[in-house]
Amino acid sequence: MKRLMIIAALLFAVLLISCGKVADIPDTKATLTFKYNGIDVSVTLSEEESDAVKNIFNNKHLYIDNPECAFTEDVSVRFGDMVFCIACDSCSVIKYQDKYFSISDSDRETINRIFENHGGFFPCV
Repeated sequence: MKRLMIIAALLFAVLLISCGKVADIPDTKATLTFKYNGIDVSVTLSEEESDAVKNIFNNKHLYIDNPECAFTEDVSVRFGDMVFCIACDSCSVIKYQDKYFSISDSDRETINRIFENHGGFFPCV
């Protein structure tokens, strides 16, 4: 029984280590990229749009997964070297590096609206 508790504690510790939070997003304007179906947009977002995206992404818990959503840097938002790939379908999941985090449906609508303001659209798979 004691051995089982130690194994469970170690597994829990590994889970906590493998998860984390999105690193602090720099105080810069975001760059939106949308390259799909003949549309090629790369635009610096306004301060208001950048802040909205930053507020959605900040402090989200990252997790390891293999979602069925489609991700590509061709549909993404960048803050400096930080690249956040937006699910090309309607999933409310964001890919950051090799991990993922979930956003609310209303936050997903905000992201969609920002992309639409610059010529992007969803789904784009």
